[in-house]
Parts: sequence; structure tokens; C-alpha cells
Amino acid sequence: MNQKYKQIVLSVALACGLTTLNAIDKKVEDFKLSIFHLNDIHSHITSESMSFKIDGVKTYMPVGGYARVYNKLNALKKEKPNSLILNAGDTFQGTLFYSLFKGKADAAALNLIPWDAYALGNHEFDDGDEALAKFLDLLNDDISIIAANVNPLKNNILYNKWSPYVIKEVNGEKIGIIGIDIVGKTVKSSNPSKEIIFTNETKTAQKYINELEKLGVNKIILLTHQGFDKDVSMAKELTGVDIIVGGDSHSLLGDFSNLGLKSTEAEYPKKVLSKDNKQVCVVQAWEYAHLVGDFDINFNKKGEVKSCSGTPVILAGDTFKQKNSDGKKVLVSSSEKTRILKFIKKSNNIEIINENEKALKIVKSFQDKVDVKKAAIIGSAGEELGHNRIPGDTYDTINTLALGSDIASIVAKSFYDLSNLADACIQNAGGVRTPIHKGEINMGDAYTLLPFSNTLFEIQMTGTEIKQVLEDAITNIKTGGSTGSFPYAYALKYDVNMNKGDNNTISNLEIKNRKTQKWSNLDMKKMYTIVTNSYTARGKDGYLTFKSVQDKRGLGVNTYLDYALSFVKYVEHKKANSEEVMKLPESDHSIKSFIGIKK
Repeated sequence: MNQKYKQIVLSVALACGLTTLNAIDKKVEDFKLSIFHLNDIHSHITSESMSFKIDGVKTYMPVGGYARVYNKLNALKKEKPNSLILNAGDTFQGTLFYSLFKGKADAAALNLIPWDAYALGNHEFDDGDEALAKFLDLLNDDISIIAANVNPLKNNILYNKWSPYVIKEVNGEKIGIIGIDIVGKTVKSSNPSKEIIFTNETKTAQKYINELEKLGVNKIILLTHQGFDKDVSMAKELTGVDIIVGGDSHSLLGDFSNLGLKSTEAEYPKKVLSKDNKQVCVVQAWEYAHLVGDFDINFNKKGEVKSCSGTPVILAGDTFKQKNSDGKKVLVSSSEKTRILKFIKKSNNIEIINENEKALKIVKSFQDKVDVKKAAIIGSAGEELGHNRIPGDTYDTINTLALGSDIASIVAKSFYDLSNLADACIQNAGGVRTPIHKGEINMGDAYTLLPFSNTLFEIQMTGTEIKQVLEDAITNIKTGGSTGSFPYAYALKYDVNMNKGDNNTISNLEIKNRKTQKWSNLDMKKMYTIVTNSYTARGKDGYLTFKSVQDKRGLGVNTYLDYALSFVKYVEHKKANSEEVMKLPESDHSIKSFIGIKK
């Protein structure tokens, strides 16, 4: 510090009650940075209705959407200008906005936000290299796209479309941001070409941390798309990292029990010690642009984290509905609205945010085309149909289901019903994206539930091979693949013990005869027809035996039936018979018993 300047500061400080020069040095040399972040938006570009418990009363309100994100981030930037806005990937794939517009709607919405960095996620590769290149070309030039461990060859269309890291300057301080994408899940569960070379997440992160430190950068952020648990584990294995802003696992961090939500982790940010015993702050911002992560970090002069704190905030509108005595959702009274608004004002994790008109106009140009198709009512659900990927998890933040997903089993039945030849259906949990709530089901719900461009695929397999493909799916999870590979089925049921060794987790398999509707033990030598989606039929998501049996016997049968349409037809059939969609009988649920991995 300049001596003359130090003397001036000392005089001011003494007048304010500070008595030592060390206190002044500490004050001047500390650096405060704020980070605002989102992840896993998955084409949820508009506001959506969600329910929360407000003083124990289930209340429905509009949540999220880019038009609210736009206003919230602008307000945060004005309040805390020494800040960064980060996106941790999986921007598209998940709603009709992607199914119909293939990235154009997502790019237009993404361009509304001045992202300082955007890391690639696994779903960015869902439609291959060329589709990703077209999407990235639509983004504003000032959005820094980063992925350190994803390396296209020179002759590939994606070559030079992103960088390993970006260095941002905030109030005179250099901040390094390194992009890390999940390897196993992207290679196994998405569609990058063989011209894309993926490298180990942790080793690559350390490589570029070291490179940034040699460049004199001592404040380093990892912008990752690999899941919260992996972020926490990675933090412990690295030196030199300060912050990890993540995505992929759709993890809700922070205490949201006041709203009736189950969090992955009550602490936000999660504080972890690195390999060199320094504090690392780990965050994630749930999903679908429903909230914005917002936290502050204090660095000392060495660039080490002294402290970090913050609160992710759900972005809500001020239109509220509750169910009346007939079970219908109706607008609340003015007195009830006042009560709800007071509750929200007292809560630090939910905020009323108006939608920005400029952003709404851009989004509406796409929404108008979607609404006509989405609005058609196809039937109704008579009860909540929850979705856990692995039995007992908190994937949908509402339901904890001991035997796993209600809706994935129903989806499997809808495939089975549409495939006249199938003896059974096997469906990956990750192919099913949302729960289905009690009440009317429209076309949009079906395509949000099953958003990918998949068809029904029939494969001839022996009983032994059927067991093996189920084992493949579990092994994929245990070896670092997506939890979305967990297998659900219809007309097939089994016990799962994930503590058993490889190829021993699945036992007591039974199959249901289509004609007699009777269950019997799966015959390991008999040939059966299994229907699945065209994605897993290619061996994706760890379902390797689906591919190997076709390599051996010849390609299975692509029915070219839209997999989302199978669910539509299932719901429509129920409606035609004056029935509602309900949970399958326990005797038809694919998971007879489940034992998870002991930690």
C-alpha cells in the first residue's frame, strides 16, 4: 500500500474506531465476489406452475422462466456489480420448445442473459456434433463457452467452438473459470461422435488450475456438469480450487422445508476442504430456471477463500391458486393472497419477481406455436404419480418412493401396450423426466414427461440376456454413469440389491404371460421379445447387452412409433373407458424389493 495513502486511510480508520494498521490492511486487501448461477434449464424457457406448502396449505403459483430470470439477474447485478453470471449446462432438451425448434428457442432465450461463462452439459450432445454446432453458432459472441475435458479433433465441426477456460476481470481482480463436463454419462448416454476426445474430470481440472496459477490467477472456479456428489468428491482431490459451481444432478441446496420441498443438502454453499486443506465452496441451483443461485465469497490477498455465504431464491409470480372443496384449483381470495404475500416476504428463499416484457416478447414468439398443441387435454391422473430415478431418492423433490418411480412403470406399460409383440418392456429411469400430478393431463405434459426423439424398438433376447441387460444398467450407475440408467419394466419384475457384486444385483426375475396374465419365473434359455426405446436399444445409458445381442443376431425392429405418443395413447384409452391414470397394482410393479448402496 502507498505510504501516503496508508496514512490517509489510517486517519479515517482511527476516526471510525479502528486502532491498528493491520485491520486497515485486512480491510483493503480482502476481495469480495458474488456469483449468480443456473443449471439444467432443459428448455424450460417459460414460467411454469408449481405447488408449495404455504403455512401447510398447498398453493399453486407461476415459477421461473427466462423473463423472471432476466429481471432477477439485472437486479442482482445492480446490487452487487462485482459479480459473475454462470451457466452449468444442459440448457436444452426437455420440453416441446426443443422438440419443435431444435435449439432455436433455447438460443434466443439464452441470449437474453449476459452469461460470463457457459459450460457444456451431457445433453448438449444429444443430437450429435452438427446439431450442437448449429446451436452454439446461434449464441451471442460474448458468451464464453467452456469445456476443458471435451476436445474435438481438428477436422470436427465443433473444433474451436469452445475453450478450456476463460479469465474474467472483476474490479481489477482476475478470476479463472474452468469448464468440466461429465465423461461417462456424456459418452454412454448422449451422442458425441468418436471425433470428440473426453479426458478425466479431476486430472483435467488440476491441469488447468496449475496452468492458471502459472498465469498469475489465484482465484479459480470450476464450472462443472457432473453432479453434486462428484463436485464434493472432486473438491477434496484438488489443490488450488476455490469454488465449484455445478449442474447435472438437479440438486436443491439450502433449506426449503418452509415450502414443503426436500433438499439434497441443507447447506448452501456446501463447504469442503481441498487436498491442500483450503476451503472450497460448492453450489448448484436445482433445475428448470425455477431459482437463481446467489452467493458471496470473501478472498484474502492470497486468493484463498475466507468465507462464503448466500441463499438460492425461487422466482415466483403473484398469482396464487388453491384447491376448493370440489378439488379444483381456483384463485385465492384477496385476504388469502395478502397472507401468502406476507409469508413470501418473510422468507429469504422465495421472491415475487415480475416478468420482463422484452424477454416475454421473445419467448412468446415461440410459445404461441407450442400452446396450440400443448393445450389439448388427453385424460387425467387420479393420484400423484411420483418419479424417483433410484428407489428412495429425492429426484422430483416431492415423493420418496420405496420401490421407485410410479410414472416410469406406467410409461413402460404404455410401450408394452403399443407393441403387440412384446413379452415385456424395459425402460431407463432417465428417459422419464417428471412426475405426473393429480388432475388433467394434456399433450404438453406427455411431451414434457417423454421429451426425446425416441421410437419404440423391439429386440429378441434370451432370459439370460434380459437379466444381463438389467445388470448392465445397474453396473453403469455403480461405475459412475447416470442414475438415469436405473431399469424399470412392465410384465417383468425382480429384486434389486445394489450391494451385491457385478452381475449379481438382480434376482428372482418373473415375467407375465401376455395371454394368460399369469406370472412365472423367467426362463433363462427361452427367447423373448423386449420393447425398449430406440436410445437404450443402441446400448446407451449402459444398456450394453441390447446392442451386443443385435450385433450377434441382427438389428431389432424399429417400430417408428413415437415413444411419447405411446403414453398419449395410454392416457387417451383410459379416458375413453371413463378411467383415470392410476399407479399400477403392486403386483405389476417391476421392483419387488430394493436395497440401496450402503454408505
